[in-house]
Amino acid sequence: MNTTPSSFRSKCLGAAAAALALTASAHAETGGGSWAAVGGSVGGLLLGVIQLVVGLSLAAFSITKGLQLLSKLLGGLDIWAEIKAKNIAVALLAAGVVISYTRVISGGIDAMTRSLFTLGAGGMLNGVIGLVAGVINLFVAIGVASFAITVVFRVMDKLTTNIDEKAEFKGNNAAIGVVYCGILIGVSSLVSAGVTGIGSGVSLFLGALVSALGL
Repeated sequence: MNTTPSSFRSKCLGAAAAALALTASAHAETGGGSWAAVGGSVGGLLLGVIQLVVGLSLAAFSITKGLQLLSKLLGGLDIWAEIKAKNIAVALLAAGVVISYTRVISGGIDAMTRSLFTLGAGGMLNGVIGLVAGVINLFVAIGVASFAITVVFRVMDKLTTNIDEKAEFKGNNAAIGVVYCGILIGVSSLVSAGVTGIGSGVSLFLGALVSALGL
């Protein structure tokens, strides 16, 4: 699957807008009748499907982008050639990069969905705010994922001045592969939590801005 965020963004936005409209319409019903509940549940279901589609589409992107970034950080090392040559150190590092990349981006997807669900219940305008905040947060997560991995390599390079990491990975030092893999996964957990917090902050800011403008 050769998919990037820009290739499915318009479809997801259109589907999300439809779901929000359906949900808002249901909440606009007076008396909270059964049909309103049905409409709201269908809207929520559609938003869940959108989350699944976005997640699957970003899976291929995360793997490709993560390995490209890793190759760049290791001076253009051919990752798949090293894996084919049974280089355990590079394989462990590649696994850590992919896991950390997907964990951070999954935080962005989760924040996007939460924004849509929580704000969508307040009406169409609030639903649009949630959609915009969610999309912003998703792209922030994509950028943060690359930044976090790069920072890990830069910091470790400073801390281990007596070790040539690139040479160790090329020489199939499995020990350094394990260490880097663990560090990347650990850092990704912290960064993912931060990304989710950014999503909540963006939603609150946009909501407050709209209220201040009297829209």
